[in-house]
Parts: sequence; C-alpha cells; structure tokens
Amino acid sequence: MENAVKSIEKFQIELEEYRKKNQYNILVPTQTIQEISPFHKPVLEIVRINPDPKAGGEVYEVVFGSGSFSLRAVALNKIAFAAGIIWNAKNSGRTDDGNNPDIISYRAEAAVRKEDGTYMVRNAEYMLDLKVVEQEIRDSYEHKSQALMKEKKQKNEKWTEDDRKGYVEKSVKRDLLQKRKFRLQLASTGAMDRVIRLILGLKSTYRREELEKPFVVPKIAFSPDVSDPKVRDLLLRQGLDATNVLFGPQSGKGMIDYQPEHGVIDVTPTDAEVDVESGGVEGKAPEPVQEKPFEEMDAKGQADCLKKLIEKKGYDKSKLKKPIDRFTDVERVKFHDRLKGMPDVEELPFE
Repeated sequence: MENAVKSIEKFQIELEEYRKKNQYNILVPTQTIQEISPFHKPVLEIVRINPDPKAGGEVYEVVFGSGSFSLRAVALNKIAFAAGIIWNAKNSGRTDDGNNPDIISYRAEAAVRKEDGTYMVRNAEYMLDLKVVEQEIRDSYEHKSQALMKEKKQKNEKWTEDDRKGYVEKSVKRDLLQKRKFRLQLASTGAMDRVIRLILGLKSTYRREELEKPFVVPKIAFSPDVSDPKVRDLLLRQGLDATNVLFGPQSGKGMIDYQPEHGVIDVTPTDAEVDVESGGVEGKAPEPVQEKPFEEMDAKGQADCLKKLIEKKGYDKSKLKKPIDRFTDVERVKFHDRLKGMPDVEELPFE
C-alpha cells in the first residue's frame, strides 16, 4: 500500500508539472486520483500528433479555410494504444439490417483499466448516411471552388463558371465513390473514434496551435510489489508456465521448473527411472501426449480442434456460413489461423 501511495504522489507531481508548463494537452478525466490498487500504478504516456493535414495524414480540416482540425483514425489509435484501451470484438459490429444501401450503422465497445485495477467498459454507435455525406462533400467543394475562382482571377487564368461547376461535380463523384466503397470501414472507424473520445474526453476539433502540443495520456499499468517473496514466486511461476505453453512440453527432462523453496530454477535432468510400460516417470503421472500440429491432423481431427478453439475463443457460431465438418482443407487452415490470433475469453474484461 505504501508503494501505491508513493506512485500516486509521483503521478500527481508529474501531472502538475505538465499543467504548469501549459504546453501539453492533458487527457486526464479527473483532477486527482485518491486510491489505486497495490498491484497497479498510474503512468503518463506522451503522444505527438502531426498538425499538418498534408504531411502526416493524422488530422484534417473540418471545413476548408475554417482553421478547425479533427483527429483522424490514425491519430486516435495512437492515443488509444497509449491509454491501454482494449476492444471487444464480440460486442462490436454492424447494427443495421442492410436494406438501405445509403445507410450503415456500426457499434463499437472497448474497455480501459481504472485506478482500482478493474475495467471500465464503454460503447458507442455511429450511423453513416451517404446522402448526408454527399451534401457535406458538395458544400466543402463549393466553398473551395469559390476560393479557387478568386485565386485564378487574380492570376488572370481562364476559369469559367462551367469549369468551376465541373470541378465540383467531378470531385464530389470521386470522393463519394470512395466513401461508398469503404462505407463499412468508415462506419466502424466512426464508432471506434466515438468510444476513444468518450473514454479520454477528447474534443471534436482543435486549432493548429493546440495540435502542436503533445498529448499527455494516462494509463494504469500492472506493477506488483516484487520485493514480496510470495508475489515474486507467483510471477516467476506464471512466466515459466507461459514459456512451457509457448514452446510445448517436450518431456520430463525438458520442462523448465521453478522451486520457490530453494529460490532456483531447475533445468537439470532428473535421475528418476523411466517406467517404459506406463510411458512415464516412476512415481509420477505420465506426461500428457503432445497434440499433433494442425496441418498434420486428418479432416476429423482438424474439425474437432476448431470446435474446441471456438469455445475457447468465444467465437460467435452464428457467423459461420456452413458447418465446420463441411469446410474444405484450405478453409479449415485459414479459420484455424484466424482463431489462433484471437484472445481467449478469460483474457478479456468483457462478459
């Protein structure tokens, strides 16, 4: 508890220094943190955003010539990563029925760790109406074309009203085609952007001078007291177990073991006699048989493996277009790779 208090005090001092300098965008929902889990500590991450809309692609001007800029998905994802935001793919997805090709809505859900070590879950929905988008694009190019018309007149360049209207129509058609092509991605990005802004209190628009200031992003990091022998033993055991899972149990001699009573990691061969008939070490339970690589399994074995992974990963079975038993060899391998890349259900802070 003493270390937790010290970490809070250090955090408050650092935060106050950033506020006094007035050269940063502070993204801290509360002014002070009263309590924190003894296994966690607050830290501050610094994120820099390129304020030039033509250079980094991290911001864009909301209305041409307005001087108000908004953060693009690239910048928001940088900030979200620094804050330790975790996305819930299971409860995120399209929410409309798909009957209207001009309208698509998407829901996103994410969580961020709080001071007590638990997670705060937030969600938001975004609806993309291509009719509205078309009007916004047209208004933007109308404004831009008027400015270009004045500029060309000052340079004595020939640019008629028909040329101006043609420029607007061509630009609107081109941009709207891109919006329609990637409408699902735009809707999902819009929903995720809203969740990030909701969690971190980001503004919808910034002036350029504000964007030139780095963003100070808070994060609650896992930081157990390693001076406690019990905590240290537990962390070492978990780390070694993860190593054994990663590389697979080879044999009784090959497994890495940690013995807290001696404070050592045992990797030496054992002198125990091997019971050939039982296939194990005398006096010990036999080692579990290592599972075959997925590619070496037959069709039934692969199907059974995929069904177990679906339960382990919490995959929504309703998304399957056909039963797993009817998958082709290529489809089984691709689906296996996809499932292996998903986190286990118990690893997520969601129900």
